[in-house]
Amino acid sequence: MPGPWRDTAERRRRREIRMRRARVRAARRSREHAERRRAEGPTHQRIHRRRRALWRRLWGTGAVLLGAFTVLTAHEVWAADDDPAFDTAIALALLAAGLYGIGAGSVVVFRAGGEPPRSLGGWGLVAWFAVVLALPSYKYGDLIGGPVAVTAVWLAAVAATVWYLRREADD
Repeated sequence: MPGPWRDTAERRRRREIRMRRARVRAARRSREHAERRRAEGPTHQRIHRRRRALWRRLWGTGAVLLGAFTVLTAHEVWAADDDPAFDTAIALALLAAGLYGIGAGSVVVFRAGGEPPRSLGGWGLVAWFAVVLALPSYKYGDLIGGPVAVTAVWLAAVAATVWYLRREADD
């Protein structure tokens, strides 16, 4: 004679029926809750969240457009043949600012519903330093030997800045 602790086919069938009924009840409650929420309309928090996401999308789109314009301006400045070393330095500064604008704007647009990543501020600081370091790079690079030297000095300065900022962020 099987004991009460043994699992029979009848007990398994009843357990499956109970579980199926529980899933149906949970789905019905969820559906009713969603219908109730829709009937009540959006809450103040949802409206505020949507409005904030809309503004972030607008600002992000503006940053992307401004960044693209800045990159195109950098190309135009670089193409001018007034003073090749100075034009290279200005083009590098505009390029850094434009690429950051494009990158940060697209990140903000794609993550408008949530919070933007914290690394965005750090990369903004790197872009700011890259813009500021264009003038000293022009001065030292022009002494060494023209536009290629300006670019090399600027890249070395930006790499040193990135290294220093990452090292300070780890502390």
